[in-house]
Amino acid sequence: MTIAIRALAESDIEAAERVRRLAFGTLFGLPDPISFRGDAALLAGRRWAFPDGGLIAEDSGEIVGVAMANHWGSLGIFGPVAVHPAHWRKAIARQLLDATLPIFDRWGSRLVGLFTFPERPTHIRLYQSFGFWPRGLTAIMARAVNGPSNAPEATSLSEHAAERRSLIAQCAELTDAIFSGLELTREIELVTVHALGDVILLSEASRIVGFAICHAGAGSEAGAGRAYIKFAAVRSGAEASRRLTQLIEACSGFAHRRGATQLSAGVNLGRMSAYRLLIELGFRATLQGVAMHRPWVEAYDRPEIFALDDWR
Repeated sequence: MTIAIRALAESDIEAAERVRRLAFGTLFGLPDPISFRGDAALLAGRRWAFPDGGLIAEDSGEIVGVAMANHWGSLGIFGPVAVHPAHWRKAIARQLLDATLPIFDRWGSRLVGLFTFPERPTHIRLYQSFGFWPRGLTAIMARAVNGPSNAPEATSLSEHAAERRSLIAQCAELTDAIFSGLELTREIELVTVHALGDVILLSEASRIVGFAICHAGAGSEAGAGRAYIKFAAVRSGAEASRRLTQLIEACSGFAHRRGATQLSAGVNLGRMSAYRLLIELGFRATLQGVAMHRPWVEAYDRPEIFALDDWR
């Protein structure tokens, strides 16, 4: 089958989102596959954040596949990759992978990771053929938002317009200490510039000791009635558990203010202390995947690291 691979353009977003929804909705057996994740949106924001990271596959001018490369400094994240169900088993995902991996080389990614489903052996084998190897389970977890939450030490980036640049630099310093070169500036700019959510900041003695990038509402990656922690981290050390607890409570307060009834977050089980903390705080797993790394290194999936993320 002859497939043309080209860059994802803004004019492609609607059709590419439809392919993504159909692919995952069919994979999960939804009665109406196009309803996958409701009114949560993904590709428009990621194309804005990573304009050279999106690719589509076309067959006779019809979009039949889409793939995204995401750039978190030294960490590259592959995904989502989706192929229209009518074109499954035609090696389109393999062609998209072939075309996407050079993007990570141009970015100089030290590590490339992805999220996939451990019960799908054909997916695992595909990614292994490109040098990705399974490391640990990732739990997507959620809990109800039942009311306001008090976290007086926390503020939001939107409250600090004059200090914005220095605060983002402090967030990058924090993530660099977790994994050299890791930084999420574009993810921060995405939620704040496009009003998709906010960045919750936890400070001690005028120093950032934790932050969380939160999406909320329709048009964001969360969807209507939901809030979603895309990434969160606190400084390591004896106070890490307390700090992450405070940060999560602040995120819950943000979710309540935005009218969300559910707060979700992802955590790799290599960060077992953070995973157990989420359980103690009332979170329950709604989905489990496996993180695959290229090369096979632990990155920041260590018990002493209190960080949350979702590579979907």
